[in-house]
Amino acid sequence: MNKKQLITKLSAIAVSILLASCGGGGYYDNNSSNTSNNGNTTVSSITVSSITLKDTNGNNVSVISSQGVTAQVTVKDANGNAVSGAIVTFSGTNMVFSTTNGTVMTNADGVATIGITPQDSSVTGYYSLTASATSNSITSSNSASVGFSRTNIVISNFSLASSSLESGGSTLVNLITQDDSGNYQNGQTVNFTTSCGSFSTSSVVSSNEGNVATTYYAYDAAGNLCSGSQTITATLAANTSATKTASLNITAATATSIVYTTSTPIKLAILDSGSSSTGQIEFTVYSNGTVLKNQDVTLSLEKAPSDFKFISPGNSATKVVKSNSAGKVTVNLYPGNTPGPVEIKASLPGGFSALSKNVTVTTGRATQQSFSLSFSKNSLQNDVDGDTATITAMLADRVGNDVPNGTVVNFTTEGGKIDGSCSTTDSKCSVTLRTQNPRPADGRITVLAYVEGDKTYTDVNGDNIYTAGVDLLTNNIGSFFRDDNENNSYDSQNGEFKYVRSISGNSQTCQNSTFEEPNIAGTCDDQLSAILRQQIIIYFASSTATIANIAKTSSQLSFNLYGNSALTTPLPSGTTVAMTANDDTATNNLTCTADLFDGSTPVANNVQSTFYRYSLKGCASGDSFKITTTAPNGKISNFLINY
Repeated sequence: MNKKQLITKLSAIAVSILLASCGGGGYYDNNSSNTSNNGNTTVSSITVSSITLKDTNGNNVSVISSQGVTAQVTVKDANGNAVSGAIVTFSGTNMVFSTTNGTVMTNADGVATIGITPQDSSVTGYYSLTASATSNSITSSNSASVGFSRTNIVISNFSLASSSLESGGSTLVNLITQDDSGNYQNGQTVNFTTSCGSFSTSSVVSSNEGNVATTYYAYDAAGNLCSGSQTITATLAANTSATKTASLNITAATATSIVYTTSTPIKLAILDSGSSSTGQIEFTVYSNGTVLKNQDVTLSLEKAPSDFKFISPGNSATKVVKSNSAGKVTVNLYPGNTPGPVEIKASLPGGFSALSKNVTVTTGRATQQSFSLSFSKNSLQNDVDGDTATITAMLADRVGNDVPNGTVVNFTTEGGKIDGSCSTTDSKCSVTLRTQNPRPADGRITVLAYVEGDKTYTDVNGDNIYTAGVDLLTNNIGSFFRDDNENNSYDSQNGEFKYVRSISGNSQTCQNSTFEEPNIAGTCDDQLSAILRQQIIIYFASSTATIANIAKTSSQLSFNLYGNSALTTPLPSGTTVAMTANDDTATNNLTCTADLFDGSTPVANNVQSTFYRYSLKGCASGDSFKITTTAPNGKISNFLINY
């Protein structure tokens, strides 16, 4: 078959599908060619699976009621692959199909489905249902015996093994399905419902002389216990007007335990932290392992900071509350400004109790005295783009505890490029600084970090709350700047970055500006809130070394190594330094050696000094020394010193 013929035939099949879906016919071409589910392999043989029937609730059945069933088969090829697009025709006596010719097509999974209702609802007995499939002119079929049930099926002998239960107990439920002449009717689906509770099986098919049995439990699917008068209802799926009910009485449950069921530690921010300063914990009431609702629970504050409140804002008194529909008691927590552990007790009238665990007030706002910066290395290679250093900001509140996760620290830099901000986890966060333009001529890059927080103060009255006019600000700060020229004062003509913060409250004298904590005079107030700041220097250094300040004695040789000719930066971190002693005075029977006494090789990540000193032994005038530096990028610099 050529491509044009195939398209024409597929179009015809599509039209037939459309007609079938509108009730206007079915599929007409039982010799249509097709392929297996991979779309490429020609079908050489096919098989049809067993026919399955499902009622309107999706349950497997073998009997067709007046409400009808859905019949389904799967068509596969010789390799077990699903055959898509096969034509399947269903046929059988006393059966009305959902397409006018009883024909449907398999889907991508090789499945064909059709609806069946009885032609005459009064017919009973078993008949043969056949499904015949055709693909690529190859045919296969399968058959099944199906029964028909009358609509006059009824429920009889509906009974409970016990009509009185303990809360959480169970009882057996029995009934028989039969017709109105008393004949047993097997294969009938019976659905069970209840006003409170659950069943071992809520939908049961009758068998063995119409018998149906299930077990009722006096608790629902969520584990909630039932009590009082409850009703169980049985309904025939094939005849919903055929129902039976039974009543039973369930003794009210008794609480036998209460458990603290909050699974994670609770760390609360203090009231003035600027973060959410409330939380919740949970207890659960049980009766013999099952949750119990509507029970009295007494909540008391056993241990907590003096300004801690619970249940409702401002309350610290013991209170009685009710467990909810899931047996849970949720306790709201309201910390004050004092850190410390919290322990809440939940008690039942019967004497059972539980204590909260891992609840504490620890988190406050960041303070200036606890703000610090560190770095992975502080001297980068200036003669390449992209050398990087990680800069980490570390914070804590005034008592050394965590600050709220997500506290944002901002960064600016005089040279290169830096991430603009980071958000804290575990009171710290990091950004990356990299070498690129601009590159200040002196190679010294000022990096400034700042974050919203509190000034440092002395709590004179000991209430853990700052009170203006009573407590003392020991490190008063206001507006600030990035000190690019390192002179401890703001120079507008240099275009230094400036952060202006408005004065709130009464003006106060500012602390002196330092490089680590730059400050602008006349911008401070008597309020606690401030923008905290920290400042460091990162070096952009040349990979070519510069030597200076060479000094020689009979026992020592010293010098300084720099990363630029202006002598303002150390060598790049990671640069190795080596010195070789050349013994040029062998006639004196001495061997000249030099051992490193001061300085680091390789150059430390945290460069603190450019000074190197070697201890000499056996050296005399006329000997010489070779100093070699090797930068991380491989650049070698050599210096020869005569002794």
